Amino acid sequence: MAPRKTDSTPTPSTATSEQLEEILSSLKAIQERLDSVEQLLTEAREENSSLKKINGGLVKEMLEKDITINKLLHKQNNLEQYNRSWSIRLAGIPIPHEESNNPILTMRHVYDQALLPILKGAVAKGLLQNIPPCEQLLETAHILPGKNDSKPKPIIARFYSRNMRAMMFQLKKEFAPKMPANPTAPSNNRSPRLQFPFYEDLTKDNFKMLKTLADDSRTGAVWSIGGVIRFKLAEGTEVKKVASVYEDIDNILK
Repeated sequence: MAPRKTDSTPTPSTATSEQLEEILSSLKAIQERLDSVEQLLTEAREENSSLKKINGGLVKEMLEKDITINKLLHKQNNLEQYNRSWSIRLAGIPIPHEESNNPILTMRHVYDQALLPILKGAVAKGLLQNIPPCEQLLETAHILPGKNDSKPKPIIARFYSRNMRAMMFQLKKEFAPKMPANPTAPSNNRSPRLQFPFYEDLTKDNFKMLKTLADDSRTGAVWSIGGVIRFKLAEGTEVKKVASVYEDIDNILK
């Protein structure tokens, strides 16, 4: 009698067990990968949050530095403007070329053409007992560089006394030489133009802000007193001041 052959095919129960183990093993591997991805996402979120905090801190630090810089610029500008409070800027005074580099001769032209008529008016009003000579009124004067040689260049003249300088501004409308009237021009209520107009000697930043405001359609009159820029809105009568020339123009005009 032949021997009985042994059947090596796994039973259904054995096959199911092995398949379950493979499935569980695969699921475990998938779970480990998911856990790894979750860990990476968590770390990425934490890093992103940390970066946001750092970025927020940097932005705050930059804003604080900008504020500090503007305060320092404002302080420096005010000091420079104070140093200019003895000076005026004049326009339209012709200086012969051969005298243009001589401060004394430039002073005398400023004195004779622009200031002497005002000084005479001050004596007539009793504000001065006598007319001070040029060398006692002005410390120095110099011509500013310019590109247009066909017109007189601006002149900066410095006074010995700020009170005398202030009097020039006080009386210039009344006594400063005026441009000849043009009979063909239409009549208006404006005051005659000065032949040799003069203004405060503003710092570069103050002058830039004054010009920016004057060129803006939202403003009316723009001027300065003591280096502080004042203006009116185009449709208003209230006089406003510019607290800082480093402030945004839109904030100033609010």
